[in-house]
Amino acid sequence: MKLPGGAPVRLLALIGHTLWGVLVALLAPAGALVDTATGRRIVRFWHRGALTLLGIPLKTMGKPVEAPALIVANHISWVDIAALGALCPGHFVAKSEIEAWPIFGWLARRAGTYYIQRGDRQASAAIAQRMTEALAHDQSVLLFPEGTSTDGRQVRPFHARLFAAAIDTGCPVQPVVLRYPDARGATHPAAPFIGDDTLLHHLWGLLRARTEFAVEVRFLAPELPAGLTARALANRAREVIVAHHDSARDRPGAGP
Repeated sequence: MKLPGGAPVRLLALIGHTLWGVLVALLAPAGALVDTATGRRIVRFWHRGALTLLGIPLKTMGKPVEAPALIVANHISWVDIAALGALCPGHFVAKSEIEAWPIFGWLARRAGTYYIQRGDRQASAAIAQRMTEALAHDQSVLLFPEGTSTDGRQVRPFHARLFAAAIDTGCPVQPVVLRYPDARGATHPAAPFIGDDTLLHHLWGLLRARTEFAVEVRFLAPELPAGLTARALANRAREVIVAHHDSARDRPGAGP
């Protein structure tokens, strides 16, 4: 349920919530927000608060596996980060453009996000190594293998290279289905963050959405990497995400 006061009031509250996050990030030692239990709880609390102020309820099905794991999901919106961050502490892998976002790019880095330059094989190899190190130190990594957000109607092919980190460490890969269904089960039009849309424009659209909607996070059974190539592992993860994504979308009355 949306908080009272309308979009302007909730925007001010969200700004205050963000500034609180900046203060905590400034005071926390380097790495503490992802390396310590207290830091991880703070990050989860911040993400849950952001969803509350956006007026987007979080609906969860299944459970995340215990760390370390490579958690992979389809990608529709920057809100995906808040939804997964509220449930799964770990390192996000995000495109380098997000690092340039005012305040939020810096906050994400302080919370352990790895930024990757799309199309740069050398950068991908460096991120894969950091992912491997995180998994080897019992930390989970959260990845959107499509490499970009979509309109929620279909799941794009997965980039496979970064799945090698799970193979190298023997860690499970847990597929996750993200949805923002309207009353008919289709993706709510305010949810996708695509094209040339800007963060502030999309944020304002979420706050002013005329109909309420939730973000659904469905954790699926983990896939074990033994005996699989990175491409086979990526394809398998995508297959199960697509199967559950399409069945939920096509089910009558699938909305929240």
